[in-house]
Amino acid sequence: MIRDLHLIRHAKSSWDEPNLADHERPLNARGLRAAPLMGRAMAARLQHPPTFFVSTARRARETYRGLSEGWATLNQSHISEERALYTFSWDELRDWLSQCDDGLDNVALIGHNPAMTDFINHLCPSLELDNLPTAGWVWLRFEDISWSEAAFAVSSARAMVSLRPKALAGEAP
Repeated sequence: MIRDLHLIRHAKSSWDEPNLADHERPLNARGLRAAPLMGRAMAARLQHPPTFFVSTARRARETYRGLSEGWATLNQSHISEERALYTFSWDELRDWLSQCDDGLDNVALIGHNPAMTDFINHLCPSLELDNLPTAGWVWLRFEDISWSEAAFAVSSARAMVSLRPKALAGEAP
């Protein structure tokens, strides 16, 4: 069985309100432009939308909405908000993935750094990723392995796609 894991960092968030709780920060104008751009890029490369699991942070939820704007067949049936994905620790992402339903073979997580970058480097060190930028997307593929096995196996993934908004737009959105 082939399993696809899509790791997406939330789009650029706003710091306009310094007293706003981190969990409540919205996307800024750049983030609002980048998310639909990445949605179009994902739609062009994927035959079917994955099941999305999204951090409950406002910026992550708004990133999903932006992806939906750029991806016509993406809708609310493809999303589950998960408080556990509001983390900055890659091993918490690993633990979450290890509990993922093996009936799902195409999963996307929208979350936060440094957890996303570190988790990608755990699963696919050959990428040598310094930083998953805001609205960046990495698609990893696993073969003949459960989610639990995939989560704990170093170098178990093959990188299919690694994209950032700047590469798609020619310059920062």
